[in-house]
Amino acid sequence: MRQATAQAPASAWTMGLISLIPFYLFVGLYCYGPQPLRGQAFLGLLGWSTAMLSYLGGVRAGLEIDSHSQPRLWSVALSMASPVAALGLLFGAITGKLSPVQQISGFMVAFLLMWLWDSRAGDGPAWRPRYRTFITAGAAVALAFALEQAMSL
Repeated sequence: MRQATAQAPASAWTMGLISLIPFYLFVGLYCYGPQPLRGQAFLGLLGWSTAMLSYLGGVRAGLEIDSHSQPRLWSVALSMASPVAALGLLFGAITGKLSPVQQISGFMVAFLLMWLWDSRAGDGPAWRPRYRTFITAGAAVALAFALEQAMSL
């Protein structure tokens, strides 16, 4: 299997791990920080989750466009669903239409759906599925801590 031996470049690992820092920073403040900062930390977590899902959707669209001489419209359009869903979850916080439990759960589902798609796609570098599994797991664990906190409030 080609991905079993392929190793991601050090720069990808560095940037991937750096991208996890805001998840844990905001979750730490949301769960354990001073009460006045918890609301802002929650919005920071939602904002960072929105940015990361939008980035992943853009990467997925770019891989589709780069890998096919005739990019599949459904694939490019579906790639744009992740930023749209992320913005909907973020606006749920602004409008108060979604509870924190619904928002965090929604982000967890969206990250896992993007991971399923990325880990099964044949385009992109051979190291990408394993790399995405690790990075998605890191984000999902942080979101799980936030979900536990939201459910206990």
